[in-house]
Amino acid sequence: MKEIDCRGLNCPEPVLKTKTALEQQPSGNLKIIVDNQTARDNVLRFLRSKGLEPDTHEKDGIFHITAEELALNSKTGVPDPHNAATLDKQGRKGKPVLLISTDQLGVGSSELGKLLMRNFIYTLTRRDDMPYAIIFMNAGVKLSILNSPVLQELKELEENGVVIMVCGTCLDYYQLKDRHQAGQVSNMYDISDLLMLSERVVTI
Repeated sequence: MKEIDCRGLNCPEPVLKTKTALEQQPSGNLKIIVDNQTARDNVLRFLRSKGLEPDTHEKDGIFHITAEELALNSKTGVPDPHNAATLDKQGRKGKPVLLISTDQLGVGSSELGKLLMRNFIYTLTRRDDMPYAIIFMNAGVKLSILNSPVLQELKELEENGVVIMVCGTCLDYYQLKDRHQAGQVSNMYDISDLLMLSERVVTI
């Protein structure tokens, strides 16, 4: 069994190392060791998108992820709706991806900026031409948590088919992981894929 130790590595390194290991070892068993829940979730989601059925167990804050019989399972991947490689190309054609990296809109008054951001997100729910996806990074992840002034609007956008990605590293940095409520916690690998494959990206 090949083992890769990803302890102490920041996003997206655990996923990238897992991807490299799968490419180098197309058969047999693989074990990935990570030391935080965000890395665990990212690696599990990546392995499942490759058609694998990984097992995981935790001891003293260390997660051991095992994927067995790689060659047998990897032929039939399970599409991850938040992985850019498997997103609906026709569905996203011509639609913008919004990259929101702050919880307020514009420079100047913080109070006014937060009001403007709230109005902006609300207005998106009332448009006929909704964005294909919204990516929240840095302070923007604060909009996806419990008691966010736009939480209901984000859930409404999701219900209408808008893909919402929330940076897991950012949630960890602001210590908001346990308050996350809207969108899929994602990683820099999937976020960069979506940005690079999109026809239009609008930074807010």
